[in-house]
Amino acid sequence: MRKLSISALIVAAAAFTSALGPAQAAERGASGPKSDFQRICAPHPDRAAHEAKFAEFLTKRLNLTEAQKAAFKEFQDARGKAVETATTRLCAAKPDLSTFEGRLGFHQAFLEDRLAAVKSENPKLIAFYKSLDAGQKAKFDKLREFMARKERR
Repeated sequence: MRKLSISALIVAAAAFTSALGPAQAAERGASGPKSDFQRICAPHPDRAAHEAKFAEFLTKRLNLTEAQKAAFKEFQDARGKAVETATTRLCAAKPDLSTFEGRLGFHQAFLEDRLAAVKSENPKLIAFYKSLDAGQKAKFDKLREFMARKERR
């Protein structure tokens, strides 16, 4: 019964959020933020530079060994491939975001692709995490906690 209640709450929240889309778009006007489709499907030429900068930061912050650097690189490669695959599939055809069903379908496809990406990249992230010593894990955990808080804003 509890799972049913939680599921109903999630569906209601998704429906409410999707229903707000047109109102929020009208409120923002033409100069407002990009749509989800534009944000996700637009080219990100600086992504590789950003990932390299983060890898350098993480290497210094955690004082990674060569083996740990290689494990992190494997994770980055797996993540890059998963994101590319998901983005290609999601952006193959522009959905009709003017309808409730279209927005809901796009949101569902996005979540399904994200789940597939997480499933493919997690083994590499776990392998990297297991290669860290206790001190490195503590620093890594604090960094991830900080980044999660930053993303919620």
